[in-house]
Amino acid sequence: MTGHDLDERKQKILGAIVRDYQHTAEPVGSRNLSRKHLPELSPATIRNEMADLEEAGLIMQPHTSAGRIPTDAGYRFYVDRLMKALQPTQREADLISSTYRSLHHSVDEVLHQTAKLLSHTLDYTTVVISHGTHQRIYSAGTSNLLHQPEFRNLAQMEKILELLEEEETLTELVEEYSAEGEPINIKIGSENRFKPIRECSVVVRSFEVNDKPVGGISIIGPTRMYYSKAASLIDCVAKELSRVLSGDF
Repeated sequence: MTGHDLDERKQKILGAIVRDYQHTAEPVGSRNLSRKHLPELSPATIRNEMADLEEAGLIMQPHTSAGRIPTDAGYRFYVDRLMKALQPTQREADLISSTYRSLHHSVDEVLHQTAKLLSHTLDYTTVVISHGTHQRIYSAGTSNLLHQPEFRNLAQMEKILELLEEEETLTELVEEYSAEGEPINIKIGSENRFKPIRECSVVVRSFEVNDKPVGGISIIGPTRMYYSKAASLIDCVAKELSRVLSGDF
């Protein structure tokens, strides 16, 4: 069985595991799934289905007697097949609009505030890069990764922080991912070519001036990140940034 062969019940269980783990950062057990998310299914039925999902490589058991957590392949199935598109909340939309209304015409200020806006709203790390002769790079929320339980390992966190200080590598990452042709490019864990962030997920969206791509926005967070929220906000912010930079104040 592969991920593409999942029937509706297995898809429901995988989706519930992803959403629960996103919220709690704790392995998800069958009894918890039955009680909180899938009351129509018994714990025994869920355990049988979880065994199939584990065999397919979509979930894993991090410790003996523990519940299950999604694998990178499980997150990929969720993002590609199960994730529902979100719109920013009214509060988020108002914050984005008011942020750009309050800015002057300095490109540096606009890009810097873009990084701060997304990192503050999502509690992840944000990198904004403009391409071309006068390349600029801004990052914000680096310390946000420390809020995530996955990154309590200091040696692992040190490697990630070192990468975030390497402007050339960050520029390469954002340029490569934003040039792959996807409107919003999501790289999950081991899909990343850049080794220090293979424990992270990266969401990238380009921004434009007069319909010509001139840079990229990148969100870096745990593989447990709220992908639908990250995708909706980076899309909204990139469109607003493109409008501002094109002179449509």
